[in-house]
Amino acid sequence: MSLVDVVDEVLDELERDERLRFTLDGQLATVDDYLEIRPEAEPRIRALVQSGRLAIGPWQTLVDEFLVDGETIARNLEVGLARAAELGGTMRVGYLPDMFGHVAELPQILRAAGIETAVVWRGVPSAVGFHRFVWEAQDGSSVVAEYLPGGYGNAAHVQDPEALESSYRSWFGSDDILGMVGTDHMPFVRDLPADARVGTLADYLAGAAGDGLTTWRGEMRSAARANLLPGVVSARIDLKAACSRAERGLERYAEPLQTLYGDIWPEPFLREAWSRMFQNAAHDSICGCSADEVSAQVLVRYAEAEQIAGELTRRAVQKIAAEVPRGAFAIVNPSPYERTDVVELELVVPAEWDAVALELPDGSQVPTQELRRQDPLVWETSLAAAEVALAIARRLHGRELFGRYVNGYRIEERLAVLEVGDEPDPEWLDVEQMMQDLTVAAVDGTWELRVVARPKRTVVAAIPAPPLGWTSVRPVERPGSDPGTCPEPAPVPALVRGKDFGDSYNYAPPAEDELVESPVAERRETVEDGPVRRVDVIQRTYVWDGRQVETATRLEQRTHEPFVRIRIDFDNPCDDQRVRVHVPLRKPADTTLAEGQFAIVQRGREPEGGYGEVALATYPASSFVAGGGVVVLLEHVTEYELLDGELALTVLRSTGLISRNDNRYREDPAGPSLPIPAAQLRGPWTFSFAYVPDIDDVLECAEAFRLPFLTAAGKSRATELTQRSGPSIEGHGVVLTSLRPGCARLVNESPHRVDATFAGRSITFEPWQIQTAAHE
Repeated sequence: MSLVDVVDEVLDELERDERLRFTLDGQLATVDDYLEIRPEAEPRIRALVQSGRLAIGPWQTLVDEFLVDGETIARNLEVGLARAAELGGTMRVGYLPDMFGHVAELPQILRAAGIETAVVWRGVPSAVGFHRFVWEAQDGSSVVAEYLPGGYGNAAHVQDPEALESSYRSWFGSDDILGMVGTDHMPFVRDLPADARVGTLADYLAGAAGDGLTTWRGEMRSAARANLLPGVVSARIDLKAACSRAERGLERYAEPLQTLYGDIWPEPFLREAWSRMFQNAAHDSICGCSADEVSAQVLVRYAEAEQIAGELTRRAVQKIAAEVPRGAFAIVNPSPYERTDVVELELVVPAEWDAVALELPDGSQVPTQELRRQDPLVWETSLAAAEVALAIARRLHGRELFGRYVNGYRIEERLAVLEVGDEPDPEWLDVEQMMQDLTVAAVDGTWELRVVARPKRTVVAAIPAPPLGWTSVRPVERPGSDPGTCPEPAPVPALVRGKDFGDSYNYAPPAEDELVESPVAERRETVEDGPVRRVDVIQRTYVWDGRQVETATRLEQRTHEPFVRIRIDFDNPCDDQRVRVHVPLRKPADTTLAEGQFAIVQRGREPEGGYGEVALATYPASSFVAGGGVVVLLEHVTEYELLDGELALTVLRSTGLISRNDNRYREDPAGPSLPIPAAQLRGPWTFSFAYVPDIDDVLECAEAFRLPFLTAAGKSRATELTQRSGPSIEGHGVVLTSLRPGCARLVNESPHRVDATFAGRSITFEPWQIQTAAHE
């Protein structure tokens, strides 16, 4: 049955039988999808919701908590609650029945939304021995959690009261047994036992109290009683990378810059972008454990969200550039504290200048490192006089020529020169007059036609910029050049490849796995070495499944950064494999610290198993993972494992089935055994991270690694360099996760009480506390 048919039947039965109650999947996306086809049914839904007989919400979609960031989780709940209110009210229960584990700070997120209870299944540890327990976040916030023994469909096929008693009485003691009558792809159940009490989850949990209950603190990633399915962290890593790009684009660029420097708040565009993020957040989407067609749509939605974020960011930066003189550049800092970052600029400067520095608004200068110079000659040809104007007309598109703008022209003896630039300067040019002058001048003989650009060189420089603000720089002549100052990069991490006969849910190596750790050839080349940055590239050749695989590892060290940026590129020709990079530790370690979803969590090397699933110490980390005296900064959610003397990061995992019935590391099937050839991820692949030898300033380092400065050419007729600062944060461990008109979300990602300031206001944070702060 289709979704529409099922909901039709639910509404009909609820209206027919006053005794019935129904919980509609905990997510408003189900209702919205239905109302797209049945808009006339909205009054029916509203009436049933208001009567308390149809429970909707509180989520917009049921997120997979570890694979999206904390801001996406909070926004998902925010939007779901608002949409449920439009339809008559929400079920104020944290409905979490099938997430693949639960993040540490979810109780705090729920309590901030006024939700005091939750329903969970996967991830609950063996320490919980009763159907109800207290789940406490690291900040001390807690909810009363209802564990679902047997899962969210435990009474879908067992409705006989005696059978339910036999199966679940030990969990419930003298409490009423909660039987979930329904499950995936199941039609409405009509023949309920006559003596059963029918209600929603909110009815069952009304008045639930935590007195005398076991307390569990922090995240839940146990496989004691249900499959955790941890392999989804490394399945379809392209989805995780796309998710992170879109999240960062919306949360840390588009929204803050539009808030601070835009004109009209672009609510419709942001609403569209976030709707795509929520559609992708459900685990069957972001996890990559669905058909290839589904994953293809997930990538499209993320691309759309990222494009919207990019365009809104560009518009805000252009507003800033309108205040910066022509010939200068705006440098935009997305972080809420003063920062220095390396930017790459294309400068139009005289060819005779020996070297270039960049002048700052206070008159000081910073050195640049020249990367290359651009040949000013764009195009040249010889042709008969009568063909000169025609040759230009055929290539001209408005004022655009060879991807640039015609900014001037000159006509000499049998020579026509068109001057082009990246920006229209002057803003207006009479193209028709230019064509007329060329036609009149070129009457006989052979002519030279040239298209030239002003002399340009590409440089990099380390520029300081104020918090959530911008500065401006312009090129000035500098005699000589600065010597190279960047230190030698760190040792090259090893790449290790093994086979994987698992599926999208669980990694499973063959019984006799042959790891490929050593390349058959290796060479190293320094491609940049200057005062701003040094770049080395190590080319390695491996043999995987009888095929030669060329890999390039790029090590980048910037003069002002305490970390080394590393990027690995290769073209994957193989299937059924796991490729990891091994980072050596500086000292022995049995635990790691990993950041993600408003928290930093500590994990050991022995995860809890017990439900026919091999418990692996592979975990997700968002912006960094630390252990053994090293910190690894990450671009997106990444799977890691602490080994003896090494930290292994999964670079790529290739799988060919949604679920494999003979998976060595899992007894129960987790889904259909359908081929997903695109999940083998053949073709070009890139994985980036950074290596830090110290954890003291790890949050600032993670911010610098993930959030590069933005640049734009100045547009103003003014001559003075200027800069502007936005709201700033002071307080070690406090990070910004979003900034919108009138409010910002701040998180203390540390175990210490912090007296902080934001936008000039004093704020005290308890350990791990999330707060919303006002700003002008």
